[in-house]
Amino acid sequence: MSGEYQYEEKENFEGKKIKVLGPTYDKGKPEAISDWRLKLVTKEDKIGYLRAALRYWYSKEWYGSEKRKQEA
Repeated sequence: MSGEYQYEEKENFEGKKIKVLGPTYDKGKPEAISDWRLKLVTKEDKIGYLRAALRYWYSKEWYGSEKRKQEA
């Protein structure tokens, strides 16, 4: 990744000009295909991943920035 960030000038909702961060990735394609499921080696790892994912999407006990003050 390059050392300098690229900025673009856009309009916000009020019509004011603001600077926003532009694309900051290196262009190209991955060298090899990576399967995220191969990182979960044991059965416990897989079950833990699924529990965390299901809690994130379906639980009312969220933590951190995802927690809403009022339900949608």
